[in-house]
Amino acid sequence: MIKMVIFDIDGVLTDGAIIVDSEGREQKKINLKDVDALFTLKKQGYILAAVTGEDTEIVKYFEQRFPWDYFYKGIKKKTEIIQKIIQENNCSIQETCYIGDGKYDVEALRSVGLGVCPADAVTDAKVAADMILHNTGGQGCVWELKEILKRLNHEDKEYQYFYDHMYAHISIFKNILSDYKLVEKVMRIGKEIVKSFSNQGQLFLCGNGGSAADSQHIATEFVSRFYKERPGMNAEALTVNTSTLTAVGNDYSFERIFVRQLEAKAKPGDILVGISTSGRSKNVIEGLHYAKERNMCTVMLMGDHHAPELNDFVDYIVKVPSKDTPRIQEAHIFIGHLLAEYVEAEMINSANMEV
Repeated sequence: MIKMVIFDIDGVLTDGAIIVDSEGREQKKINLKDVDALFTLKKQGYILAAVTGEDTEIVKYFEQRFPWDYFYKGIKKKTEIIQKIIQENNCSIQETCYIGDGKYDVEALRSVGLGVCPADAVTDAKVAADMILHNTGGQGCVWELKEILKRLNHEDKEYQYFYDHMYAHISIFKNILSDYKLVEKVMRIGKEIVKSFSNQGQLFLCGNGGSAADSQHIATEFVSRFYKERPGMNAEALTVNTSTLTAVGNDYSFERIFVRQLEAKAKPGDILVGISTSGRSKNVIEGLHYAKERNMCTVMLMGDHHAPELNDFVDYIVKVPSKDTPRIQEAHIFIGHLLAEYVEAEMINSANMEV
């Protein structure tokens, strides 16, 4: 539950523009909806604070015009002030919301329970924020925030349920973005696929349950098209031929359903992508073992689980930073889409594919 809302001023309560009159005096514009929203938040019992990097006559107007509990101006490094305000009010970080739009707001957005930015915030602020509003600064974004807080704080269970799950989803993707080793690994996989296709190689994918569906989905992005009209690329999900799967499962074992197909189809230089949220699916592991022994490039997409044995036979282990199966699968599809788009663009831009 949010108890305190801390505001940047310029770019939030104003649109960030400066109007200069004929006498050289600066003016800024504020939306009446945002004025009403501030007073409404105060009436509803929220602690209101402003921490702005500016210290001008216009800032003094904002200080006097609105019902602030705290107002700090000329502050570029905002996190220390925010922590001070939180401590003085016995609030927790999770009970604090900050809204800002610029480069000096990035750390502040990361330091609170709910970081929010207007639609026209700088990219770094959008990445740092938990929520990006539809309205721009000075154009009703504070009113929009008021409506969101009403739903979060006043027992709108459906909205809270949706928000909690969306927040979990977004948090995982932010953790992925900040893990440069994981990002580098994914892009190296893309280069491996380009290399294999350029040498007439093939991409195979496999998994079970939802990961089987993900294998089919990702393979199709290569075979059909992603964004561009181009020849199909040689990708196949080893999860789709029910006769093969049931025959091999019956005649040999379920653990061999992918290995047997690789025996029939794969060659050195091909690539196998195994998808397993736990990293422990026996038939996927058997497939990766076989692929490594046949000089194929091996990839495992999984969650944040302990599986050190994979290091012996998997070239690229991509661990989504979560143990929650649905959230892991959502990230796997993103990675699959990103690889399909990257490989498509690289193949078209090279001499290896005529469009």
